[in-house]
Amino acid sequence: MNEIKGHRLYVKLGASQVRRRLKGLGFGVRKVQSAGRGEAVIIHTATGQHLRELQSVFHDVLDRDKPEGSSPAPDENKGTTV
Repeated sequence: MNEIKGHRLYVKLGASQVRRRLKGLGFGVRKVQSAGRGEAVIIHTATGQHLRELQSVFHDVLDRDKPEGSSPAPDENKGTTV
């Protein structure tokens, strides 16, 4: 199965609670995955104002220990030289 492209936002909430908070909002959320008991990963493509709004929805439960990361497509950097 292909890995979903997007940035990851780690929160200290269960996946179902995250989905409840996101109900009716968009912000470029592609998927919410469980990351263990009481933790979830929000895979999103939000940038700019949408990213700030997404972070504000979860400001009280953001996992500060895990930086927001991205998962580029496996072939995204192939064939480029620096």
